[in-house]
Amino acid sequence: MSTPFGLREVREAYRRAGRWLHRTPVLTSRCLDQLAGRQLFFKAENLQKTGSFKARGACNAVFIEKEINPASPGVVTHSTGNHGQAVAYAAKCAGLPCSVVVPRDTPKVKCSAIEEYGAELVFCEPSPRSRKETCAEIASKTGRTIIHPYDDYRVMTGQGTIALELLEEVPDLDAILVPISGGGMTSGIAITARGMQPACRVFPVEPAGKFLEKSLRSQERLWPNPPQFLDTIADAIRTQQMVVEAASGAAVYAALHQLEQVTPPPQKVGVILCGGNVDLDHLPWVNQMGLK
Repeated sequence: MSTPFGLREVREAYRRAGRWLHRTPVLTSRCLDQLAGRQLFFKAENLQKTGSFKARGACNAVFIEKEINPASPGVVTHSTGNHGQAVAYAAKCAGLPCSVVVPRDTPKVKCSAIEEYGAELVFCEPSPRSRKETCAEIASKTGRTIIHPYDDYRVMTGQGTIALELLEEVPDLDAILVPISGGGMTSGIAITARGMQPACRVFPVEPAGKFLEKSLRSQERLWPNPPQFLDTIADAIRTQQMVVEAASGAAVYAALHQLEQVTPPPQKVGVILCGGNVDLDHLPWVNQMGLK
């Protein structure tokens, strides 16, 4: 089956957006290797511009918009925070106006960051439907181009640059673990890995209740309609001496505890630390300990 983009487009995205992004480090830990019983290579996207991998896809999409339409009235998106920050950052770099639709319960730290990049912040009800409808209404009124968080090939292609860097540094990986929400990062990484290292398997890591694996195996949609946000502390995937999001922790947990379930078990594994934007005022373990 053919795909709408491949390794060539990912390399083009890297050339297009690379100057606005960090080439993030790949970290290792002997202690975690011993615990996992295999070699682990952590791609530190928590150190990326705007604090998450989302800057890659956003920069690629926004700069394509600027190339295609130099007189563009701007861009608009909807987000739980990380993608919104990324699009706001990319729009600022490209010199384009930007609106970002976020649910009312989005962490304050993410809302503040979006506004600091100069974007207009628009609040909506905390549901996927409300996000999409509010975003579409703004696009209709202003003529701004929607930069979807994941259902956008420009965004997927930009996210694929994560695997481009990772496999350039560790070319003989036999697996990559990717925290999954909408699937844009997983899609970009899977396409890139297939082009660079076909033997490397890509495993999405989902939060409990997402039903992704069951839906794929049954080839039918098993989640509610309309879709709802999951009740999880990993707000970035609701649809060491470092701070990472809980979403990153999902991939770390899978690397340490679940890979023996895979046949054959991979021995050199990339783990995507997808972001580091944490609302320090609402850490769940702090609340549970009665410290707030």
